Amino acid sequence: QAHPQVAEVQEEGCAALVNVCSGADGAGLARIQRAADAGAIEAIVAAMQAHPQVAGVQEDGCGALANVCCGTDAAGLARKQRAADAGGIEVAVAALQAHPQVAGVQEDGCGALANVCCGTDAAGLARKQRAAGAGAIEAAAAAMQAHPQVAGVQHNGCLALGNVCCGSDAAAFARKQRAADAGGIEVAVAALQAHPQVAEVQEEGCAALVNVCSGADGAGLARIQRAADAGAIEAIVAAMQAHP
Repeated sequence: QAHPQVAEVQEEGCAALVNVCSGADGAGLARIQRAADAGAIEAIVAAMQAHPQVAGVQEDGCGALANVCCGTDAAGLARKQRAADAGGIEVAVAALQAHPQVAGVQEDGCGALANVCCGTDAAGLARKQRAAGAGAIEAAAAAMQAHPQVAGVQHNGCLALGNVCCGSDAAAFARKQRAADAGGIEVAVAALQAHPQVAEVQEEGCAALVNVCSGADGAGLARIQRAADAGAIEAIVAAMQAHP
């Protein structure tokens, strides 16, 4: 907060928050909440807004956002909403767009979007729609297309696509179609094919296909057929065989 224009302070501060706020056990979640109470979420977003072209700030900022917004209990959902209110969705998408060839930014940017956009209540659905409006679907698909051999990008990209495309209302079906139009089906299948021994990629790749390919209308059936044509059936079966 004291040195907003010093990129090195912002980068190292975000990196410190990444480390201090890691952990999903009770103590870890308590540290995460303490960080939020101290204003970490707003400070992280401000750092990213102040230094959009500094890849290190963007990578560590996205990583810090992802960690602070971890959790699905009431406190976790409140942190996700606080991040959205501070502009966290928009800065994560902007990071992905500004640094397409930096794998670390792409991995952590997708991770931040995945965590902030998690949630199926009304607020969660609004965050998903806000992310789509900011260009998150296209940015996540582009990240996966640019870094096919980086398992972390593929895992977090699939997780982001799956979370943003979750839902069964008209807006959600529009997001699913938008993901398909961006190549989301093909990149999810490609992730499964490229990383057969990475269980996390297999899990989230399958989950992304579940969400993008749901729907019984004409568009939904076309997405399902598109997935089959891309090799999804074989990739899913292979995932199940590889990780019994």
